[in-house]
Amino acid sequence: GTFDKRQKREAYERQGGICPICGKHFELEEMEGDHITPWKDGGVTTAENCQMLCRECNRRKGAK
Repeated sequence: GTFDKRQKREAYERQGGICPICGKHFELEEMEGDHITPWKDGGVTTAENCQMLCRECNRRKGAK
């Protein structure tokens, strides 16, 4: 599932706009919602399980 705008904004504000992987600050539009606990491990699409990653880190993470 994908996170809605409200869930993404909530995660963005909780993180202060900082990507947890690279530690850099980004605008909301430069980031993408990601599951903290993945679907395959029982994660669900809730605001609490959403983290915002910069596009580059999210793409790199997905390529593993």
